[in-house]
Amino acid sequence: MVVKSQILTGGRMKAGGVRFADHPEECEALAREILALEINGHVPRGVLVAAKAAIAHEYYAGVIYDGVRKLPTFLFSDMGGIDIEEVAERHPEHIGRGHFSTILPHMDFRAKDAIAQAAVTGRDLTRLTAILSALARLFVRYDMTLAEINPLVKLEDGSFVAVDAHMAMENEARPRQRALLAELDPRLARASRPPCRGITRAARAYGGV
Repeated sequence: MVVKSQILTGGRMKAGGVRFADHPEECEALAREILALEINGHVPRGVLVAAKAAIAHEYYAGVIYDGVRKLPTFLFSDMGGIDIEEVAERHPEHIGRGHFSTILPHMDFRAKDAIAQAAVTGRDLTRLTAILSALARLFVRYDMTLAEINPLVKLEDGSFVAVDAHMAMENEARPRQRALLAELDPRLARASRPPCRGITRAARAYGGV
């Protein structure tokens, strides 16, 4: 099993907020430790316990806002599970990018092109295009500045699963999205600014926007 801290900040894995257990007793002990673990000034409101995924490959799929071009941007990498900033620094050839419009109807071929830049082909390219396109529509619908799945994994049976995700919303959009925020955590509907750090990493990976 995997035991994950339910906390609204990044860096859970590095801070010890994601642990693995082989039996129920170990799972319970780890959950108690994680519930007492403060990460980036935040205390978890719970833990998520799920079966450990049988992973064949890890990808990164994200959408960020390019403040220079004033357009959202696809980011995709075939090296998921690590910070996208690290991938951009050490393996830039493994990242695909591409802008899309928030006014014109969303065109899936732009998502497909970003994925193809990371040397993904065949059936995986088709299936990942649908996932990245859906992420882009979510980005626009909920006024996001960042929407990323890391890692987006391909399981040994060939299916794809979002193992972890990170979202950040435009501060000015919070009144429009109050119902969604309240559903996630009533405190979010009242807070003046979302507690998110992930956009910095993604922006640096894109090129410093």
